[in-house]
Amino acid sequence: MNLTASWLSVNWTGALLQQFLGRTLCMMSAEVIHEVEEALDKDEKEMLLFLCRDVAADVVPPNVRDLLDVLNERGKLSAVALAELLYRVRRFDLLKRILKMDKTAVEAHLLRHPHLVSDYRVLMTEIGEDLDESDVSSLIFLMRDYTGRGKIAKDKSFLDLVIELEKLNLIAPDQLDLLEKCLKNIHRIDLKTKIQKYKQSGSGTSYVNALQASLPNLSLKDPSYNLRVSLEQPCGIPA
Repeated sequence: MNLTASWLSVNWTGALLQQFLGRTLCMMSAEVIHEVEEALDKDEKEMLLFLCRDVAADVVPPNVRDLLDVLNERGKLSAVALAELLYRVRRFDLLKRILKMDKTAVEAHLLRHPHLVSDYRVLMTEIGEDLDESDVSSLIFLMRDYTGRGKIAKDKSFLDLVIELEKLNLIAPDQLDLLEKCLKNIHRIDLKTKIQKYKQSGSGTSYVNALQASLPNLSLKDPSYNLRVSLEQPCGIPA
């Protein structure tokens, strides 16, 4: 590679990194939040609200739009953070259409950086997606020994059940034995094994600061540190 080609390569890489950091550190517009909220269905909204319960623990937003607005006001809803949320609810079409990102790029980012959403929340949503209505009904029935009769309505979702169990201190990121036991009782050994793998990873004993999860890891030794000047420029999502 000659010097000219090398110079162009470095500058192109720097430009891409600067653009990425600009997206990463900028807040979302009301238009973007509105567009996302309108595109999600009922189940996806429930999942997103559940995923963010730890990130906005001091408030209980009545809907997704209010949740995203709160996160935005607190500086936690960067493009990368919103991309993670859309990835978690599997709306890859919105990733592409609204944020101009793809599934592979988000997965690569999640491998290298802290997450906005805890592994525990992700695990619960994944388990919920793998349960059918009869499984959830059986779990709710089995939990009556611990929650009391009539505590949880029969038509509640798995995530509703998890929230009730959390309120009763029967389930937590590092407290999943009861759920494991009940999954075994309904013969969902595959999901019980999933919890065991989560435990072995040590995820249940560590929390990621939500504010840090909204920002890239930058240090004085990181060449990208000097690109913080991109913050001085207007930001937004490309059309």
